[in-house]
Amino acid sequence: MSDVSSRYRDTYTEFAALLAYGIALIEAQAGHVASGDRQFYAERIFSKLVCHAITLKRLSPSPEPIGIPELWDISSCYAIARTLIETYEALAYVALDSISEEEQSFRILLWKLHAEERRREMLRLIGSNHPDVPNVDIRVVSLCNQLLAHPFLNTVGTDLQRKIRRGETPPYHLSRANRDAKIGINHEYHIAVTMHLSSHVHTHPFSVHQLFEFQAGNEECLRLMSVPLQYAAGFMAKSISGMIDIFTPRVPSTTPEFLRTLDIWNALLLKGIKNSG
Repeated sequence: MSDVSSRYRDTYTEFAALLAYGIALIEAQAGHVASGDRQFYAERIFSKLVCHAITLKRLSPSPEPIGIPELWDISSCYAIARTLIETYEALAYVALDSISEEEQSFRILLWKLHAEERRREMLRLIGSNHPDVPNVDIRVVSLCNQLLAHPFLNTVGTDLQRKIRRGETPPYHLSRANRDAKIGINHEYHIAVTMHLSSHVHTHPFSVHQLFEFQAGNEECLRLMSVPLQYAAGFMAKSISGMIDIFTPRVPSTTPEFLRTLDIWNALLLKGIKNSG
């Protein structure tokens, strides 16, 4: 086995182990009533993240050669990895970040209002006559009023208030740089990961050219297919660490080796590639 194949096998195996633990963590919550909004949304957003991870694993080449021609869908793998990371961002903002109950309730309201405003705009653009349309308007007004009356809003400046009043509520009240700093992620690394994955998601000349050069089984192609697994593994590990903090003691048991894997990824996300040497 070549070095590239061996490294890919290790990457795939590590990602599979993280995924298996994530699934077990979700299953461990079966029958449990969430204690507050933090646990409620943590469990549900993390479940969405795990679903992305399941699909990424299915689309990624098996480390065991199957002996028949394969089509390696590089664009879809990169797209799913990017979506998984974006799901982590919502998970971190709504549930993983260690903040006061007041700020957390504010964040959840902001996040909900942003979603309802987008849904209302989508329904408007298609001219929907669905009977739930009036209820969407009611929810938008209710959430808007709750946010404008929320005491935490006074701590974040007037610009956000203006956006809320205009119906242009952002999903987060903090920039990604600030969110990364609070949760312990190197911002430059986060940007680089997103840009790298996006280079194959968007139909740019680079991605179109590479599609025709891509050959399943080729070592360079195998290396490229390991990239989304590596990036996703880091944010999976970060998510799992946060979920363990929230749901302990109702979590699956861990081995010293698994905990070392979490520590390694958390350290890499904190320092970034440039500063990890």
